[in-house]
Amino acid sequence: MTDEDWAALLDRLEADADRILAAPAGAVEVHDIIPWAPPSSPLPPHLADRARAVIDRQHTAMERARSELDGLRQHLGAVRRVPAPRPPDAPAYLDVDG
Repeated sequence: MTDEDWAALLDRLEADADRILAAPAGAVEVHDIIPWAPPSSPLPPHLADRARAVIDRQHTAMERARSELDGLRQHLGAVRRVPAPRPPDAPAYLDVDG
């Protein structure tokens, strides 16, 4: 990978994290984040600080996504505790005329 390739990869990883962090509460979507493979060449030394900043940003985004997921699990658990509607044991109306 060239320096430009590394810079493009860091741009992409940073944009993915920023998209998660910019999402409104309850709207974090991570399904469209494309997995990436580690590059075959070492990170150029002059991009090391930027890579560390991107890693920090990703950790913050992961915490946000994890928090959103925990909230969704709690809501789903509450919904599951609501009893399902059951058919009534007796008719709802009584036909007295007929």
